[in-house]
Amino acid sequence: MAFGESVETVVLLSLPPNAATVAVQLLYSLAIMLSVPLQLFPAVRILEAGIFPSSGKGDPLVKWQKNLFRGLLTLLVAALAIFGAEQLDNFIAIIGAFSCTPLSFIYPTLLHHRISAGCRWTRIKDLALAAVGVVILVYVTYMGIVSWGASPPPADRCVVPPPL
Repeated sequence: MAFGESVETVVLLSLPPNAATVAVQLLYSLAIMLSVPLQLFPAVRILEAGIFPSSGKGDPLVKWQKNLFRGLLTLLVAALAIFGAEQLDNFIAIIGAFSCTPLSFIYPTLLHHRISAGCRWTRIKDLALAAVGVVILVYVTYMGIVSWGASPPPADRCVVPPPL
């Protein structure tokens, strides 16, 4: 907020162009490239366990099918990165809507509702909070999709107008 509207979505692009900035940007991009396989590994293992019946240690066909699956999944992630690069803030908003909103509003309240032996009023509050979470998820996803092609994101919708 101190630098105003001229700050880029990726803050490293807003730094003054000199050798130190280029070095930081290079090291940051290298760290991102090297951490993507670590981030993708758990998801690949979970998906492979559901798709393939065996580990593939004794079967070369299953081993190559897994390799093809990993390659296609990597290409899908790369395509998403290329597609979402220009609209990083909207892409992050949509991912946040689908991951953070359920984790913070929907899942805890539904779990509490399921295990709660409390009064009826507590169970109603749990369901109401879960419903609010679903509304937030739909709204944030809608805002991310609607503002996808807009050059400046419609952040001014959240600004409170000054008093008259």
